[in-house]
Amino acid sequence: MVLKVHDTPQEAAKPAAPAKETVTDSKGRVITLRQLDPLQQGRLVIAVGGDAAANSTYMNGFALPAAMVEYIDEDYYGLPRTIRELEGMLTILGTEGMTAINLHMLAKFEAMKEEADKAAQSAEQAAAKN
Repeated sequence: MVLKVHDTPQEAAKPAAPAKETVTDSKGRVITLRQLDPLQQGRLVIAVGGDAAANSTYMNGFALPAAMVEYIDEDYYGLPRTIRELEGMLTILGTEGMTAINLHMLAKFEAMKEEADKAAQSAEQAAAKN
């Protein structure tokens, strides 16, 4: 049996933690968002239940944004484990917090769409040259 030793430091082998994003709502609260991994997304589906999880408007417009909240100012919030905890977060965020998060997510989507459109246009131009 051969044992291979790598010179790579342990820290370099670990995946980088996702960068936290923050938004500020109209009340001046700084809301820090977590990026949900697949396990957390699955747990969110279980927390809201099958009927609510099948409703894409509810999941994308309310449940997912609320579950992404990790901090409001200095207060930490864990991932909601029940529909009651999720509803509690929606109440804490209120219209101001949900609006700030949804506008942030919309801006990210628009930027990604613009980037994809530019890439597609560049590919078309490259293909036209050949």
